[in-house]
Amino acid sequence: MTEIKVKKTADLNAYMNDYMKKRYEANPQQQRNYKNSLTTKRRYVISPEVWGKYKENLHTIVALKEMINNLPPDVFETFLVERDTLTFEKRQKKNN
Repeated sequence: MTEIKVKKTADLNAYMNDYMKKRYEANPQQQRNYKNSLTTKRRYVISPEVWGKYKENLHTIVALKEMINNLPPDVFETFLVERDTLTFEKRQKKNN
């Protein structure tokens, strides 16, 4: 008599959902960055070398590259020279 193999996809899905929830709770920022980088990897043609170098920060690198490309000529170079001296602070919301 042959044994019928039963797929345990429901158990596996429940396990993976629980595992990913615990992993997210351990470091939410890293998990969001990783998820965003996977989305970026699907949308763009990314070489394995670039993926290996930037990993979960890939989405930020791609966004920076696009912003740099949209800047007028010489603005990015000027920014690089001044980047250590520039400071920006968010304004506090006024509560009435």
